[in-house]
Amino acid sequence: MEGHFLLTSGRHSNLYIEKFRVLENPSFLDEVCKKMANIVKDLQIELVLGAA
Repeated sequence: MEGHFLLTSGRHSNLYIEKFRVLENPSFLDEVCKKMANIVKDLQIELVLGAA
């Protein structure tokens, strides 16, 4: 979505992605993940952490 968003961190953004909407569409999620992987493929990432 585009607009003005106040994030929980207190920062402001003009873009917002509702992650649950992305998770509802597996083919779109696959496309997003492939694009993200392509962006970071040369960074030699060894570990990825996330909240459960």
